[in-house]
Amino acid sequence: MPHAVEEQLFVNDGPLGASQVARLEPCKLTLPLDELRRRYKENGYLYVKGLLPRKDVFKVREEYFKFMSPSGVLKEGTEPVAGIFDTDKAASNFPGIGVGRVAEGTDKAHDFLSLALEAHGQHWYAEEFCKHPALLEFISRFTGWGSRTRALERTLLRNNIPGAQAIGVHYDQIFLRHGEPTSVTVWIPMGDIRINGGGLMYLENGMT
Repeated sequence: MPHAVEEQLFVNDGPLGASQVARLEPCKLTLPLDELRRRYKENGYLYVKGLLPRKDVFKVREEYFKFMSPSGVLKEGTEPVAGIFDTDKAASNFPGIGVGRVAEGTDKAHDFLSLALEAHGQHWYAEEFCKHPALLEFISRFTGWGSRTRALERTLLRNNIPGAQAIGVHYDQIFLRHGEPTSVTVWIPMGDIRINGGGLMYLENGMT
């Protein structure tokens, strides 16, 4: 069962009640495959920590923020890998991918969004991160697909900044609507994320 959340959490519409949210149930990689498959079938997800080597994740994180730095999103004098937003800048100049709108259509917002979209095709992301051998190897074993496992050439490198519009409640119809269970969607945080730092939320029993 999911673990209760102790601290007060908020969404754009206000605070979440203690009865409305719980922590995802974590899975250890050492669990038998049959147990992982059972949890996936019953819960609709697997929450796996430590699948990708931490150093590899932070290498890609650094490359991403270096790539985005010409937009002015980072605070001067900070290391790119830290990803520290320059709070002296207007948030409207840094629209998040997937929020459904581009704020004000300013030139700076356009430049930022163009870089964010261009990042999807960079080797450090499209190949080194999305097709990481540890990820593909785990999926091939977990699903039983073996050598037939393929990484789809469709990904979404989401971004957002403190205080900006959050991604709304939705489901990924391109993968989940009326399809056979021949794909696995993977969401990977590109660095450390606190529970109140904008992580991913699932609707309980929403994928089963």
